[in-house]
Amino acid sequence: MEGVSGRSLADTADIIDDHFHNYENIFGLAAAPSSSHFGDLESLNPFVITSGNNVFGAAVGLIGTADTPVRVGSLLFDTRRLYIIDVSNANPFLVRIIWGTPAQTPAQAITAKQYSDTVAQQLTAAGNNKPQECFNIRIKIGDQVWAETKNGTNLSTVRFLVGMHEYPSPTF
Repeated sequence: MEGVSGRSLADTADIIDDHFHNYENIFGLAAAPSSSHFGDLESLNPFVITSGNNVFGAAVGLIGTADTPVRVGSLLFDTRRLYIIDVSNANPFLVRIIWGTPAQTPAQAITAKQYSDTVAQQLTAAGNNKPQECFNIRIKIGDQVWAETKNGTNLSTVRFLVGMHEYPSPTF
């Protein structure tokens, strides 16, 4: 089977963006967060990110260096979806998902362009929202993920859970 530019699919698996996810794990805010543990598996406590006034607010840890692997033998992971619980106003939010090594801060990862942006917005007056797809690269097990947001209203918030998917090898 051919992949990109006539190379085999196995040789190009690292550059294919759209793929099937065969399972998903949900993370919420850890009951006892630390510098290496940001999220608990299957927690229903949402992460909360707060905007500045048309600028990004502080980055909040989602997946820490100690939070992966969920499954023994996994080498890579990606953030699959944000499950928006609620937003504080009807204006669009720009949500940035940032990834970095254990040695990096969120600011260093942003400078290195290690992030992907998506938009979150309240869909109805009742606050019903749909899962928001997150498109980013496969991240090494043991690396970390943060999120930040900006909105036209200062101190606006997005509350969400995050879904992630692991890969057993670099070519899966």
